Parts: sequence; structure tokens; C-alpha cells
Amino acid sequence: MPTLGIILIYFVGGIPGFNSYSIDMDKKNAFTTIFVIFIATSLIPLFITIMLKKIKVITSLQMPNREERKIPFLITCFCYFIAYYYLRYHLELNLNGLIFYFVFFGMFATILGFFITLTWKISIHMIGIGGIVGILTLLSKTNHEVLLYPLITTIFCAGLIAFSRLQLRAHNLKQIIAGFFLGFGCEMMGLFYLISH
Repeated sequence: MPTLGIILIYFVGGIPGFNSYSIDMDKKNAFTTIFVIFIATSLIPLFITIMLKKIKVITSLQMPNREERKIPFLITCFCYFIAYYYLRYHLELNLNGLIFYFVFFGMFATILGFFITLTWKISIHMIGIGGIVGILTLLSKTNHEVLLYPLITTIFCAGLIAFSRLQLRAHNLKQIIAGFFLGFGCEMMGLFYLISH
């Protein structure tokens, strides 16, 4: 979801990188950003989760037990922080503020999700897709003609994900709704602050 969010910001958010007026440096920065986010928030957590399964810290990659989700959640929070720090302070790519705020508040939503998981099971899938919907909802306020169809498509995908989690009995309705609005609210809060300033 973080990788998808970054790609959507670049393609429909009007940030130089893949549009016609982008220079070579913009394209290089965009690919570097997407690569860093993909490695930090997808590959590394997946690799560590597989290792945790091999040493039997978790019983499956689906982690149906709330207790099993604590360590992978914490690792994902740490990976988010590394991605944010690396992009903002190490690479010096001169990125648009939307990128930093998306990553930071995605990390914030994950941290909140971790603390919620200590006492209650919340849908990680819905936190992710909720964040994507939040980004597109806010960006559509400034560019509604371009973002209308991506927003509708993403909301539809959120519905499919929610339905699938219910059908698999992985979560109940409260856990799904809570996950969606946690991701949605965190990204909306961060990006609204950026745009309003």
C-alpha cells in the first residue's frame, strides 16, 4: 500500500516525475523514492515475517492471532521510520512535501495500529487502503477532474478488501471500519496540514 500510494501521488498528484514536463532528475528522484519505499515497507517486512514463521514466532503469514502481530507491526513501524529518515535526511532528493507527509503519517497510522493491537485486533489491510483513499480524497479537492476516477476505483477496491476480510472471517465489521478510518484519518490529517500551509 505505501508503494501504491507513492505511485498514485506521482501520477495523479501533479508532482514532477512521470509527467511530460519532468526532467531527468525528476524521473530519477521518483524511481529512487518508489524503490526506497518498496524495499523498506514491503520487501524487508515480508522477509522478516517469513523468518519469524521459520523460527516459529508466528504460526502463519496471515497472523490470525492478535498476539502474533505485535513483532511484525513493530518491525513495520521501524521500517517506515528508516524510509522517512533516509528519504528526508540522507538522500537529499529535494522531494515534494506530499511525499514526506505521506510516509510520515503512514508511519504514524502504523504506530497507532501497533498500540491498538496490544489490546484489540484491527485490520492492517484496511489501514493501508484507508490511507490511499485519504490521499486521493484530499488531493481531489484541488484537482477533482483528474482524481475522480482513481478515487472511485480506490473506494471500490477498499470495499472489495473489506468484503474479502469478512468472508475469510479474518476480522469483524468493527475491526474493518476502525482500520479504514485510522488509515484514512491519519493521511487526511497530515496532507490537509501540508496543503493548508
